[in-house]
Amino acid sequence: MTKTLNLIKRLILFFAGMSIIQFGVALFLKTNIGSDPFTLFTQGLAFLLNKTPGNANMIILFVLFCIILLVERTRIKIGTIICVIGVGPIIDLGVKTVSLFPIASLNIGFKMLLVVFGCFLIAIGFSILKASNIGVAPNDIVPFIIKDKTNFQYRWIRMALDITFLIIGFALGGVFGIGTIISALLTGPCIQFCLPYGEKLVKFFVKDQAKDEKKENISLGA
Repeated sequence: MTKTLNLIKRLILFFAGMSIIQFGVALFLKTNIGSDPFTLFTQGLAFLLNKTPGNANMIILFVLFCIILLVERTRIKIGTIICVIGVGPIIDLGVKTVSLFPIASLNIGFKMLLVVFGCFLIAIGFSILKASNIGVAPNDIVPFIIKDKTNFQYRWIRMALDITFLIIGFALGGVFGIGTIISALLTGPCIQFCLPYGEKLVKFFVKDQAKDEKKENISLGA
């Protein structure tokens, strides 16, 4: 019973973290002064296919999911599948929600502040999502597969992928600007700062099953 309840709690926390991330992405998109490389790639593909950013994201994640399925399917967890299905619609919902505010009319200074806020939202969401421990999005799995197959350091692989996403996204019409630089400088440090708090939040809601089993054994022994 405890195991099932913990899984439900982890799923809820995972979905909450994923949603927070996508609202941060929506801020990047609506400020229109540049975003992180993967969002820029999503934006460029959306322009090319005349789709919403959410639909474009679903296409990208589905293609990456199929590649992972063929190459190393053991890395796929329930959270990975949730991301493939759920991230796109939440991005579009986030964009619609953010569009209710007059962001386009703001000056560049306020837009930069919103990008900074978006970086923090992404960091908060990712820390919760990661701590839920039920998987990550396909685009976050790919660098680890390449690392294991090539023995290159993760940071160089991630940098190469980010540069690739950025170049392709920009070529397709994605916006490269000051927001891209801000997200490149801030997102990593923000995630590092938030990770311990994400762990604490998940531990607060999800009981340690091993401890519960130990308590049960003690009570049975008594």
